Amino acid sequence: MSFLVILICLTTNYLWLKDFDRFDDGWFFRFRCRVESFMGTTAENPSFGWVVAALLIYAIPMLILVAAVLLASGRGFGIPTMFLHILVLLIAFDRTQPGKLAADFLAKWNNADFEGAELYLKDEWPGPELSAVEGRMELLDYFCKQLIYRSFEKMFVMFFWYIIAGPYGVLFSYVSYQLRDSHNEKQSAGLVKTISMFIWGLEWAPMRLLATTFSLAGNFVQCFESVKESFWSFALDSDNAALLYASSGCAMAGVTVDESGSSSEDSGSADIARGATRVGALLALLERSQAIWLAVLALITVFGM
Repeated sequence: MSFLVILICLTTNYLWLKDFDRFDDGWFFRFRCRVESFMGTTAENPSFGWVVAALLIYAIPMLILVAAVLLASGRGFGIPTMFLHILVLLIAFDRTQPGKLAADFLAKWNNADFEGAELYLKDEWPGPELSAVEGRMELLDYFCKQLIYRSFEKMFVMFFWYIIAGPYGVLFSYVSYQLRDSHNEKQSAGLVKTISMFIWGLEWAPMRLLATTFSLAGNFVQCFESVKESFWSFALDSDNAALLYASSGCAMAGVTVDESGSSSEDSGSADIARGATRVGALLALLERSQAIWLAVLALITVFGM
């Protein structure tokens, strides 16, 4: 059933949810604020109130899902259960397609509107790293890095944990990422550290699988050498976005723009063409990697491995 559920979710997410976010994640922020506010005023030891709050934030959605699965189990030839699995995955998936993100960025990039491209990134992927970006090529690097990591956490991580733990793994991953991204200006340092450790654990295996997939979908020799260097790294402070971007760069090695005859006067045009080529190659790499994961899952489903 896993292959069918993922295939239905990908099709639905691409066609039905392509241009409109019908699943608003804002409910989680409101839910989190209420739980944390309640625990902050009622916990006997406020310094550890975040521990109980975090447990409740994980436990309440998980218990609701368990109850829903139990109610649907054994009914309607399994269709209600499959519908629940699809619903959980659709909520966890990114409703904005990587191609749409790339198209919006390239619309500004190809018109040499670098200021507009930077404003787009500040709106889509705000962060301290963006403030240190200087120059158009660094801006392009930042976009590509964030695009690949967003696709990873919103799609490949969810694929992996759905196969391993079903909708419960997906929900745990979704709550963890939402706890990282949905918060007030002030939050407990202990909670930030705990969530970082959870996400590190969630991403360790799928990141290495995706990096290995890049080697199969691109330049195998260079990419696999890069994967071997960091495969057994267990550093908690590792930058997974940077590691994936480095792996993708190795996989896309050889994709260049012909700059013969270019002069300093048209270097800007060459940079724009080179940037558009790189974004296109990155999207193609992600699509091939997704196809490889689906093919492997189909084989597992057919042969029952």
